[in-house]
Amino acid sequence: MSKRGTMASNSSNAPYSSYQQGATFQTYAEQQTGVIHDTVKTQYEAEGTATAVLGQMNAQRHQIKGANDDVWAMREATAKAKRELEELREKNLRKKRRLYYWIAGLATVDFLLFMRLIQCHGHFFFC
Repeated sequence: MSKRGTMASNSSNAPYSSYQQGATFQTYAEQQTGVIHDTVKTQYEAEGTATAVLGQMNAQRHQIKGANDDVWAMREATAKAKRELEELREKNLRKKRRLYYWIAGLATVDFLLFMRLIQCHGHFFFC
């Protein structure tokens, strides 16, 4: 089929060429009107796509902001847990130290009582 033919009002096939399928010829003004119509249509489609993309980006921005807030909350919770664990460790060490003092005191008393038993030849109350 030859690329030469007649012009038609169908602007979706080849709006920029001088060939369009159909039986009628279009004037230059009609061709330019078709081109402008296609340009405006493309612009509206591009604006619609841009609006959709901006909407998606806005939703992603909110998701990222929410994730960032969650990360900061987790950091604060981790820092609080670290402080609480440190306080528990300190409390545990104080209790352990106190128990060691009790053990040392009771061992001293036990040793002194043992020495008294040895000095009194097995008599605890009467020496």
